[in-house]
Amino acid sequence: MRFLITGIALLFYVLTISIIGGVAILFVLHIILLEDVNSYLAVIYNDTHIRSLTGGIGFALIALSFIFARIISGGRQKERTIAFDNPSGRVSISLSAVEDLVRKLMYSLAEIKEVRLHIIATKKGIEVEARLVLKADVNIPDITIRLQELIKSKIQEILGIEEAVIVRIHVVKIVLEEHKPKRGKEDAEEKEKLEPAPVPFQGYRR
Repeated sequence: MRFLITGIALLFYVLTISIIGGVAILFVLHIILLEDVNSYLAVIYNDTHIRSLTGGIGFALIALSFIFARIISGGRQKERTIAFDNPSGRVSISLSAVEDLVRKLMYSLAEIKEVRLHIIATKKGIEVEARLVLKADVNIPDITIRLQELIKSKIQEILGIEEAVIVRIHVVKIVLEEHKPKRGKEDAEEKEKLEPAPVPFQGYRR
């Protein structure tokens, strides 16, 4: 039902904007003449019944836009939370909090350079989309399987649910690690060999 209402809301916005845009294009192309616009506006302004009808349509469009906006925003907010009932009352969990915890868990793996994570709740279950930057010396099939199982088990453990957790992983980049040369004891000895030994001061000679 919610998907149907969301579709109707999107159709409403598309049609409204398309009609306004189409009228604007016809006007600038002189297909709709200025004289015609003035005559239509004069009829609406002078006729009481048409003026009332136009005002009612305007209020209805504004009311529908607010209603549809609340439905769409409410649906998105619902996707970003999960709720369950305890004996003492209802508990809701923000999925952004779960994202933070799972992201920290993923960063603990040495193979991962960067992570972007997005989690939503749908009728099918919990859907996770992870975009990764991996280090070059990794086995991608192995690390992705391990990550999917790790994310799935961690989310089910945190939320205490048995629902399906669908984990989609996108590897967006593979980077090489930059190894900075270390200046150790050998470097210091090599530097001493290259530099001339200091000559001891023996005083001024006359």
